[in-house]
Amino acid sequence: MKKSRKAKAFYTLVNKNGKEVSIDLNNYKVTCTKTGKLKSFYHKYLNNLIVSKYAGNIDTFRDTYVSREAGPSKNERKVQQIQSRIDRYFKQISNLKGELAEIQTGTEAFPAA
Repeated sequence: MKKSRKAKAFYTLVNKNGKEVSIDLNNYKVTCTKTGKLKSFYHKYLNNLIVSKYAGNIDTFRDTYVSREAGPSKNERKVQQIQSRIDRYFKQISNLKGELAEIQTGTEAFPAA
């Protein structure tokens, strides 16, 4: 009777020294830096995550990974998005008020160099 073997899924990533390393990401587990819980990933998803969010650096991923569980909730993310929109609009309003004041007074607040 043959014993089954786990498939290997090797991917080439870089380490903190900038050298390429070949790592089997099949059944790879990483510890969340906030919760301390082990998290496993599907190898193709994990490779894409490391390449897109961590510039392909496996060491940066290991040192800074935060799971969704430890991240901000959906409501907290929405609050942050709305606050950034409000800040952006306040900045636009401020710029428009400055332009309006320039036109009304006939002087330039920031003359061209």
